Amino acid sequence: MKKLNQLFLFLAVIFSLSAKSQTNLFTDESRVITYMDGKTFYNSENGLEVEYGYISSYNTYGIKVKNKNGNKFYFINVAITTYGSFADLEGMSSEDGNNFGFRLYKGKLIVGKGQSGEQTFYLK
Repeated sequence: MKKLNQLFLFLAVIFSLSAKSQTNLFTDESRVITYMDGKTFYNSENGLEVEYGYISSYNTYGIKVKNKNGNKFYFINVAITTYGSFADLEGMSSEDGNNFGFRLYKGKLIVGKGQSGEQTFYLK
């Protein structure tokens, strides 16, 4: 019986640590960048795709947005703010200086979080 109790305690600790590591996916900037690497987020309502990665024409990393017509928009000088279970990314347009940003969660991101008209993008 004592061994069974120890086994349950051990399993509870393992599950607790596993759950905590999943909720703290975005603890620093490098973890956000690693998570975003190679991922594309898509919104079927507006046909937009959002990525974070290397932009060769600007020789830097940034946010890349592509519309359903194939037009691409780049946002550079991206500020990444981490909160553990989510992160905020915001960059400046390479064309007109306007800002674009989103809140990143595991498996999705939200543009305009908390505002009317917020848009959710899911991992493609």
